[in-house]
Amino acid sequence: MKTTLSVFACIMACITNAIYAQRITSIIPQAVGTKILVHYNIEDFKDDQVFEVALYCSKDQYAQALQHVSGNGIGNAVTPGADRVIIWDVLKDVDTFVGEYIFEVRALIKSKVSEMNSTIVMTNRSVAITSKDEAYPEISNTVTDYINEAKDLKDAFQFLIPQALESRQALAKLSDAMEQYNRAFEKLNKERLTYEKYVSMFWKRDVMTLEFKNLMDYALGETHSVNILTLNQKVTTINDIVNNRVKRPGEVKRELTKDIGEEVIRLDKRLQELERRANRILYDLSQD
Repeated sequence: MKTTLSVFACIMACITNAIYAQRITSIIPQAVGTKILVHYNIEDFKDDQVFEVALYCSKDQYAQALQHVSGNGIGNAVTPGADRVIIWDVLKDVDTFVGEYIFEVRALIKSKVSEMNSTIVMTNRSVAITSKDEAYPEISNTVTDYINEAKDLKDAFQFLIPQALESRQALAKLSDAMEQYNRAFEKLNKERLTYEKYVSMFWKRDVMTLEFKNLMDYALGETHSVNILTLNQKVTTINDIVNNRVKRPGEVKRELTKDIGEEVIRLDKRLQELERRANRILYDLSQD
């Protein structure tokens, strides 16, 4: 696939609060194989805002939102901040993608997290979190669980792939590892805004609040949307191989094994950095 991408230069936002000027900035394209990653930031936001985000392309004069997209920067509940990522699986929407195209990231303020006073009550929880002593174990357990499941998923791709290409049992084990990771990811993604509010209100240190937000961006942005989603998308090809739905399976297996090996190396480096950051920030929270 040959792709020539123009500089992204579009900001479209339907703002329900006219007194607050949210901005979509730093929109950067990146071609990765048959996928295009769109990186961007949502700036000048309120802490309790979430956004509904869609991606459009000039290929059809921005008539319809692109359908085969994923990442932490797309969907009905995108959290604001830096390093939002949209992954477009190009060839699932178009047969060819040659030439120069312009993309639009369109964002709509969809809802708000309820305003919180001195006592914070998490949605669907029967017990109120009222202090850092109560908040810290919740934050620490969720972050640590996410990292552990991400490491287990990385190991599953590294050690099970040769067997998964030949054995349904090994493929089932890989799928189990993905399900466990998805559980941990959904928990962290769901509670992110609440945890950020905890850190802001209970620890009352702007630097620590910013560092924790950056940690969430690194976990749910770079680690999940760039590295882990790219690996997870390989499972479709694995299923096709196991079910004899590909031509030249030997060639496809070799290419797939090579791609996964390279992705695992990148993910391993990312997880080492994520764990280093998390350990430092969790330590600071426990000592303050």
